[in-house]
Amino acid sequence: MKHWPLWGLFAVLSVAALISSLGTAFQTLPLNPDMAEMALIYQGIVHHGWRFPFTWRFTQDNQILSLLPFALIFYALAGVSGASIIIQGWLIFVVNAVLTGLLVKVATKSWRWAGLAWLLALLASPMAIGQPAILAYPVTHNSVWAFGLLGAIGLIRYFTDRPGWALPLLLVCVGVGTISDPWFDAAFTAPVLLLAWKSPKWFQANKITRRALIKAVIITYISGRIAYFGLELLHMVPGRGIGFASLSAMLRHLVLLAKSTGILLQLYPFPSGGLTWMLWGVYLVGLCGAVILSFQARQQISPAVKVLLAFSGLSIGIIATAFVLTNFAHGIWASRFLVNVFYLAIVAVVTLSSLAQGACANPDLGCRPRANAPVLQENR
Repeated sequence: MKHWPLWGLFAVLSVAALISSLGTAFQTLPLNPDMAEMALIYQGIVHHGWRFPFTWRFTQDNQILSLLPFALIFYALAGVSGASIIIQGWLIFVVNAVLTGLLVKVATKSWRWAGLAWLLALLASPMAIGQPAILAYPVTHNSVWAFGLLGAIGLIRYFTDRPGWALPLLLVCVGVGTISDPWFDAAFTAPVLLLAWKSPKWFQANKITRRALIKAVIITYISGRIAYFGLELLHMVPGRGIGFASLSAMLRHLVLLAKSTGILLQLYPFPSGGLTWMLWGVYLVGLCGAVILSFQARQQISPAVKVLLAFSGLSIGIIATAFVLTNFAHGIWASRFLVNVFYLAIVAVVTLSSLAQGACANPDLGCRPRANAPVLQENR
């Protein structure tokens, strides 16, 4: 009974955040033909049958598996209208907020910190939900990133207690992402492979566990690329290509990366009034304080948190590197390529805050590992 007021407050804040984010989506996302892609495909199937999707010319980030099946169900239930198109994109945003909370729960074993992550995700700025980051856009990298968050849950469980569903879940996410969006390769698949390769050193995982994961992910990835090539032969998707930016463009991309990340983390644009400057400063100090205090408990970090933070760092780092080096970033709209940065930054900050709280509550334990902390399998 003593937790009822807290749960009541959480429910009120959740409803308020949901309503606020939905209102922001309606105010900041003007309808255009690109937003209606899934709705148009649904109407084509209704009028022309199931052969219609095979006549549609998708882009490279086609979202055929990550979004299309769910969008068809949604439009069958809700119908096609301007409102339903925007709501479809907003629901993707809400689902990813839920998965962000679940990811924190898996790492911290705490529903309280999971609830905080959920609320922080919903409280994204209007520039993140709408233009230019378009987190609530109906067709964007945000949809395939739901499988990135799901796959991260499977990754953590695979390296800790290894339930039977962890590896299959991870491989399904790799397969769906490989076929649906080449962006997923850099945001998820490459970090998973790199983390698996370094896992004996970073997490004391045994080499058999590492080899099994690397082989399974590579086989799944190759299968996904073959399936994508099949879609190319059917003229449903274009060929994949990548180009590198010039040195001068890379320098511009660095500035653009800082601005885009600031938009997603509500650090940019800079505030204009005195009060907003104070709030901005408190927010920035709080972020830095959580990171600094968490280092006091670095010896107490559980294997699940280690895997989560390592994956988050690799995913953010690889995407940021690709953002700078390739020629995809053109203007502030390129912030849509940093979808994973938004969610993983929340995950990292909330997880580090939980560690900081533990360090403050148990200052004498800052350099002594917990006796009951789970241990990964030793090297063989």
